Amino acid sequence: MLPKHNSRALTVLASAYSLIVGGALWAFTQIFDQPFGEPYQALALLSGLLAYFAFRRFDLAESWDLGRPGTVGTQVIINWLWVVAALMLLGLLTRYMELFARRVLVVWIVAVPLLFFVVHFLVRHVLQRFIPQLIVRRRAVIVFANDSARTLGMKLLHSSAYELLGYFDDREVSRIGGGIPDAPLLGKARDAAKYVRDHDVEVVFVVLPDSGALRAIAVIDELGDTTASLYYVPDFLMFSLLKAQIGEIESVPVLQVAESPFYGADGMLKRFFDFVFSLFTIIAILPVLFAVAISVKLSSPGPVLFSQKRYGLNGKRFKVYKFRSMLVDAPDAATRQATKDDERITRVGRFLRKTSLDELPQFFNVLKGEMSVVGPRPHTVAHNEHYRKEVRRYMLRHKVKPGITGWAQVNGLRGETAELGRMEERIRYDLEYIRHWSPLFDIKIILLTLWTVLRGDENAY
Repeated sequence: MLPKHNSRALTVLASAYSLIVGGALWAFTQIFDQPFGEPYQALALLSGLLAYFAFRRFDLAESWDLGRPGTVGTQVIINWLWVVAALMLLGLLTRYMELFARRVLVVWIVAVPLLFFVVHFLVRHVLQRFIPQLIVRRRAVIVFANDSARTLGMKLLHSSAYELLGYFDDREVSRIGGGIPDAPLLGKARDAAKYVRDHDVEVVFVVLPDSGALRAIAVIDELGDTTASLYYVPDFLMFSLLKAQIGEIESVPVLQVAESPFYGADGMLKRFFDFVFSLFTIIAILPVLFAVAISVKLSSPGPVLFSQKRYGLNGKRFKVYKFRSMLVDAPDAATRQATKDDERITRVGRFLRKTSLDELPQFFNVLKGEMSVVGPRPHTVAHNEHYRKEVRRYMLRHKVKPGITGWAQVNGLRGETAELGRMEERIRYDLEYIRHWSPLFDIKIILLTLWTVLRGDENAY
């Protein structure tokens, strides 16, 4: 988002959003052959005014990452819903709602956020690529050099938003690992404040020096006498090793090293989707469930369903259900992973595993709240106890409910994981799913799962 002091940019952004909102309303009245009279003019003016204040802090040129909680794209949609709610409440109280054509309002409400994203795409990708001179680059410097500063410096040198002028440090270049490549040394750290004032520097990045934070704090105090925006850069090594994210607990900033994304509203949304999706799926596939149950019963003696203890949310055990695909008296059926041409698998069971029909009873696990439609696949207790000692950060996959399908599975990591490297890769995808979860991500994985099943998966056996 744009810094608060950049009032000119905020005004331009706010005006752009207002024009989109008001212009879209006018356009849809023309499309649906409605006169753009006083009621619509008043609505355009009021909605444009609300949009001016609701959206002016959202930069059209930065990444929006639609769908992920807390990102700009998600906040844009939420703010638009608040604007619509305020307008509807006012319309009901004043009884002006009767003056508008419902089809115009419905299409307008749905289309406005889509138009926001179209404009965002044009600004971010088209204008920056073909008319880069329209982008105003902010002059920036870095104070203190280390590995984190070098990483930041490389990003800034290739950025369309910043112009890196150089860096400051008190130590010899040989002591700091060679300085920041392609960026000149501008002086000692104590010279930074004067340089910033004399050269109209807009942004200063203060990187934690190796010797501690006290020196950084002293420089920040001196820079407080300038008008530059200040950013404190923590050690990137902590972020890269721990895959940490900045969060907030009761207004106190914290570094999230391991956390579930499914608390609060996001958890309610995830559970609501799981319940509705699994309920409708069970109703839709009832004939298939009966047909598979009869086939399993006739194929070999034994129960139709196979249940097994698995680790669920926070490592709590539960029973996962599957259609039985192996012989009842098969050796090591509960612990040994299925392999290609496994003699324990029945003829019907081989078809069920190939088509993933053996997993269908797990929708009942989802309905009970023990699993999700999408999430890391649950492993057997024996495999959990083995791999938690072999694979780093293995147990973090249990910060969310296990799923019927997952990000690892649609990336070719379904089935046997006899090699340690293959399990490490699966865990990497599981943790990536947890870090980047969004409702759209879940839908994407479901669609990819259907495509994988339809085309056939060579790892399914």
